[in-house]
Amino acid sequence: MANSSNLRAWLVRLGVLALGLFGIVAVAALHRFAHLGIGLTLGLEYVAVTCVVWGLNAFVFRRLPLSGLTLLVFSAAVFGVLFLVAYFVGAVLGPFLIDSAGRFIGLVHLVDLVFYLFAVMTVAGAAGCAFSRNIIYSAWSLLFAFMGVAGLYVFLGADFPAVAQVLIYIGGILVLILFAIMLTKQIGGDPKLTNAHLGLPVGAALAVITAGTLTYMAVMAPWKIEPVQSYAPVSAGLGIAFLTEYLLPFEVASVVLLAALVGAVIIARKEIKETQDTVLES
Repeated sequence: MANSSNLRAWLVRLGVLALGLFGIVAVAALHRFAHLGIGLTLGLEYVAVTCVVWGLNAFVFRRLPLSGLTLLVFSAAVFGVLFLVAYFVGAVLGPFLIDSAGRFIGLVHLVDLVFYLFAVMTVAGAAGCAFSRNIIYSAWSLLFAFMGVAGLYVFLGADFPAVAQVLIYIGGILVLILFAIMLTKQIGGDPKLTNAHLGLPVGAALAVITAGTLTYMAVMAPWKIEPVQSYAPVSAGLGIAFLTEYLLPFEVASVVLLAALVGAVIIARKEIKETQDTVLES
């Protein structure tokens, strides 16, 4: 019986608390849209605050015996504090924030926001790929890095590298990496394997050297500011450059890729042979 009485009392206080919160919002809405008088508004708000305080008395203000005159005085103090906070937010802080936001939005263009979005996507994807201990999460982070690089190519007016980035790196290489991860026997049910040959000190040193080099290049490079030009296709120019001025580097890159492919096949055949020999011996 005692537990039933306590539960009933708690439910009553919860109901009064909910009624008080609803009353605060409803009276404010009536004052704003139905032009309710200021005196009646303050009176109704005080009653709603009193209901909220009485409802919270069983959960928050347990050590305060709020009843009768004490409840009315404490509710008046809470109502005064809430009134001052609401006045400060509505009359001082609100207009200041709106004015500051308007000035900030006027200075920032949509194109700049999209560029920063692609830049953050690229850096975050690369960081996730490098620092994640789960190889599957690293592969998915690499997807966002590739997408960000493709977006940056678009901002540079390089349409062909952007499309090649999406088709080759995202549609080909990344899918191949995911299939290799899923089908590799050595990973099995534990995809948390990572490169254990290089520790954190070596990676931190390389990161510091890379960041310093990029910072030096960004600061010391003689950047030229030119008027914005209309975007034009660059595929024809790239084709002519690859077959005339940059023909030798293009062929050297193809030979390097062929050598890497042959080396990967040799390593894979060696691992398969060692696995088969182990199975036969066992």
